[in-house]
Amino acid sequence: MRAAMKQQIAAVVAAALIALSFASKAHAGRWEWGCVGKSADTRIVFNRRQLVVVPPQKQPGKIQDLIFIEELAKDLKADAHYDADDENGGLVEKMAFTGSEDQKQKIALMEKSSKTIFNHTAMVCGRDEDKTITRKVYRLERNGEAARDITMQCMEYMLTTRGGRPCISRP
Repeated sequence: MRAAMKQQIAAVVAAALIALSFASKAHAGRWEWGCVGKSADTRIVFNRRQLVVVPPQKQPGKIQDLIFIEELAKDLKADAHYDADDENGGLVEKMAFTGSEDQKQKIALMEKSSKTIFNHTAMVCGRDEDKTITRKVYRLERNGEAARDITMQCMEYMLTTRGGRPCISRP
C-alpha cells in the first residue's frame, strides 16, 4: 500500500512540475470594455469595473483611454461612483451597477440599440488584437428617478494570449 501511495505522490508532483513549466511560458490575454456618453444633465463613464457620474460639461477623454483606467472615480473626480455587479459580463443588453459608498444606490442600463462604427483586427506579436467601437442607446434607470435614454460611444478591446505562436518582429 505504501508503494502505491508513493507512486501516486510522485505522479502528482510530476504533474505539478509539468504544469508549472507550462504556466511560466504563458502570456496573459486582456479584455477591456466600456462606454462614455451624456444626457442633458449627466455624463456617464463606465468600464468593466465601475461606473462614474460626472458633470455634463466635463470632457473625460477618449474611450480608448478610459476603458483601461483602474480607478475612474479617482482619476475623473466623479460626483458619484458605482461598482459593476458583473465585471466579466461584457457589454450585454442589461447591466447593473451598485453604489460604492451606499449599496442602496443603483444604476441599471438596458440596451435599446447598437451600431458598430469601427472594427479593427490585427496580429500583435503573435497575439490577436480586436477593437470594436459601437454607438449604443441605453435606457438609464438611476435610484428610482424617471428612466431616460442616453447615447454612448462604447469600445470593446481584446488581446488574446499567444497560444504558442512566435513573436516575429519586423525590420
